Amino acid sequence: MSENVQKTLTEAEEVRGAATRGDRITSVVIAVVAVLAALGTLFAHHRSIEALTTKNQAILSQARASDAYGKYEAKQVRYQVAQTLIASDISRTQAGRQALVELANRERDTSPAVLAKAQTLEASSEADDVQSEKVLRSYETLQLATTFFEIAIVLVSISTLVRTRAFLTVGCTVSVVGVVFLIIGYFQG
Repeated sequence: MSENVQKTLTEAEEVRGAATRGDRITSVVIAVVAVLAALGTLFAHHRSIEALTTKNQAILSQARASDAYGKYEAKQVRYQVAQTLIASDISRTQAGRQALVELANRERDTSPAVLAKAQTLEASSEADDVQSEKVLRSYETLQLATTFFEIAIVLVSISTLVRTRAFLTVGCTVSVVGVVFLIIGYFQG
């Protein structure tokens, strides 16, 4: 009988030692996954801010382009009005006619530069808009990675409570999926 008691005590000690080692492994896994989740959240927040900043820049460039196009159209209208006044010979004096010719020439000569500026601003707006969409996709992928990490933390924690390796294995697998999305999201933007 004392031999059975001794054997039972030895087995209990081995189980307790295995459980302690398992708890350490589980604790390390949870800590690593929590750090990965924090990194995913950090990267996602940075991408979110970058996407908003880039989108705001696109909107600002588009507004400036609209202003420049309006300025170009105003120059074209002034040129056409001056040409019409010159052609109709409405000015009775040579000085008035000369002023209209100078106005028409000035508006004609300066309008291409204004048009070029408007086109440049519009192209910049479109490029910023495309970049914003790219960064937004990166943000979404990083958010997905963070979600996988959070699910993995829960699964690994459950494995500690129910003392089964299945949840630990699934949690580690979900973490690996999270790492893949973290890498993709990081390099997407």
